[in-house]
Amino acid sequence: MDLEQRLAKERRARLAAERLLEYKQRELFAANEKLAMHARALSDQIIEQRAVVKVALSEAEKLKGQNSRFLDELDRAHTAAVMAERRLWDSIDTIEDGFAVYDSHQKLVVANEAYLRHFEGLPVAPGILYADLLAMAVDRGCVDLGAESPEDWRARMLARWDDDPIEPVVLHLASGHWLRIVNRRARDGDMVSLLIDITEQMRLRAAIDAIPDGFVLYDRQGRLVLCNDRYRDLYPKTAPAMQPGAIFEDILRFGLANGQYPDAAGREEEWLSERMERRRNPAEAGEQRLEDGRWLRVIEQETPDGGRVGLRIDITELKQQQTALETARAAAEAASRAKSAFLANMSHEIRTPMNGVVGMAELLCDTPLSEDQRLFAETIRSSGEALLVIINDILDYSKIEANRLTLHPEPFDLERTIHEVAMLLQPRARAKGLDMLIDFDMFLPTRFVGDPGRLRQVLTNLVGNAVKFTDSGHVLIRVVGLEAGPGRYDLHVTVEDTGIGIAPENLDHVFGEFNQIEAEANRRFEGTGLGLAITRRLIEMMDGAVWVDSELGRGSSFGFRLELPAAEDEAAPPEPLVVRRALVVDDQFINRTILERQLVPCGIDVTLCRSGAEALAELGRDCAYDLLLTDHAMPDIDGLALAEKVREAGLAMPIVLLTSNPAGVRDDPAFRHLAGVLQKPLLRSDLYRRLQKLTAPEPEPPPTPAPMPELRQMRVLAAEDNRTNQLVFRKMVRDLDLQLTFASNGREAVELFHQIGPDLVFMDISMPEMDGREAARTIRAAEAPGRRVPIVALTAHAMESDAAQSAASGIDRTLTKPLRRAAILEALTEFRPAEVRAVVPVG
Repeated sequence: MDLEQRLAKERRARLAAERLLEYKQRELFAANEKLAMHARALSDQIIEQRAVVKVALSEAEKLKGQNSRFLDELDRAHTAAVMAERRLWDSIDTIEDGFAVYDSHQKLVVANEAYLRHFEGLPVAPGILYADLLAMAVDRGCVDLGAESPEDWRARMLARWDDDPIEPVVLHLASGHWLRIVNRRARDGDMVSLLIDITEQMRLRAAIDAIPDGFVLYDRQGRLVLCNDRYRDLYPKTAPAMQPGAIFEDILRFGLANGQYPDAAGREEEWLSERMERRRNPAEAGEQRLEDGRWLRVIEQETPDGGRVGLRIDITELKQQQTALETARAAAEAASRAKSAFLANMSHEIRTPMNGVVGMAELLCDTPLSEDQRLFAETIRSSGEALLVIINDILDYSKIEANRLTLHPEPFDLERTIHEVAMLLQPRARAKGLDMLIDFDMFLPTRFVGDPGRLRQVLTNLVGNAVKFTDSGHVLIRVVGLEAGPGRYDLHVTVEDTGIGIAPENLDHVFGEFNQIEAEANRRFEGTGLGLAITRRLIEMMDGAVWVDSELGRGSSFGFRLELPAAEDEAAPPEPLVVRRALVVDDQFINRTILERQLVPCGIDVTLCRSGAEALAELGRDCAYDLLLTDHAMPDIDGLALAEKVREAGLAMPIVLLTSNPAGVRDDPAFRHLAGVLQKPLLRSDLYRRLQKLTAPEPEPPPTPAPMPELRQMRVLAAEDNRTNQLVFRKMVRDLDLQLTFASNGREAVELFHQIGPDLVFMDISMPEMDGREAARTIRAAEAPGRRVPIVALTAHAMESDAAQSAASGIDRTLTKPLRRAAILEALTEFRPAEVRAVVPVG
């Protein structure tokens, strides 16, 4: 290529490069313009952001100060709240009532010390369930549930929380405290529980309820605060209105509407105004007559706070005494005239039902009975007889005063009489934990001739007093004596006790009429002071003497001396015993001594032990005993436990248990080891009888009796209007070979006498339509010459004049109720005609 072409090409290239440069310059300028505009925009934004940041920083500084202030205030508020909570719980812990909070799931959240104190010893802490707390309280015996079962009590306490509203409940704790539980449910479901100690209130209420008089308390607005049950009983028709908060006037109006106040009849509003005026201006005590005839003394006083307290004292007895004093002269004159009739009628009315009691008991004793049943039946019979003796005391004292009392000597068993008195009083002695002991001289006979009823009366008085005035220890009846002459014995009977005793200055007049020793030690004992006076008079009538020795606080010894002839029908000596060696165990020295004195005369070698342990040791040394005789109630090892140990040791000798409560040992497992049980105090004949059963061979069957001669049956007519007495008489002769016909009154007896021609008539004296004496006179008037049917009177009248009147009416003999089978048999045998068969038992 030539130069010109190359220059032209270069020129074109330069021109193109210039144009490109210009174009790029223009683009660069445009880019610079855009960049400048963007830079300005950024600069404006930065300026704005710097302004915003500055404002933000300023605001941040302000907020930072406020936050610091708020934090300080919050910290102060928290501190105040903690202090307030601490003060609150300190205050709650200082109150005497229990306070606790449970959450909605019945879990304990918090409780104060007073609340937890009632559950001391139980693991009670926050988180425990209310149901678990109840269960622990029951299981540990913290709550006195009364008759309610633990399950029912827990269910009732849990069910309370579902009630709305929840009624308060009162609990009696085993510690003796009373609590009122008050529960309130919070808005968030929590349960607030309060335990309010109301022990003092309950004691005060119990004391008010124990007041024998009516008590009422009103506040100053006349609203009833409380009244005791006695107050409600005095006003039964007003009692429904006597609710706490009731207004006094409203209660009165309620009583008026229901006829509570008979003196207000027809003038109710006037009476109400007068009563309200007396309440506003209380004066001296007034009197009020109730509709049932009782009288009250009304006492009302104002309390310091303006209320009213009232007492209602029953003065009915005082009113009656006043009335009695006004009529005393006329009553005394009438009593003097009616005395004899009253005593006779009372004796008759009481003896009539007692005939059923004693008669049925005697019949029951004649039937096959177990030892316990026989003991119970004989106790009923002897108790009934003793009651009859007491009934006779009413007559006796009058007879003694008039010197008309007579004695009725007959053969009797003195030892058995003493035992029957002891058995009669044994329940009272056992209830007090006393030992009742009898020490009868082994060398004395047991059967004498005397008045057994009067001696029983004397012994009942002396032994009864000993039991009454003795709280611990024993009562000992001791009989000793010497032969005073051929067939006569000088007897000394003493009743010793470990009771309260008598001061020396009071010994001289204890046997006086109506005398009682006034001392702090015996004011709690009741009595008329007549028993010892009758005792002294009775013993003196028997030509004996009484005495007393006593030491205050240590006991007394009452005794009497009698000279009695021995009965000719003295019982035969007991069968010889096979028992040769006996081990006697009793913790009481006097019991061991008495048993030894009863066994040694029978030829028995006796070893005495003071305890079960000593007896076991003795048996370990020597087991060759024929009999083990042990007391029941002994310390450490009692009689039943001793029997168990003896059998465990492989020893087989008979064991006889002595106890004051035979029925109480029947269910004991050790009872199977016993050969017999004897009740204390021990009757000597019962002991010998038991020993004979242990050793004697089986008795041979009795021979068949010879046939009776062919004679007719005896015809007996019994006139008795009382159905019970008819039943007793029929049962007493049910097994006798006789023909018995009953008449229900005297007129019917006369008619039957002519119809059946009886061989013997038993005639009750007190009967309707025609009494026994008039019937006897009618029969005697109608009898054929030369024929006289024996008539035996049956009467509940015990006066000697009654027997004389009966004899004057043609009655041959008088039997006093309650009837005895032996007395009936004696009359049947004595008056049996020769042509009739003997009235021996048949069947």
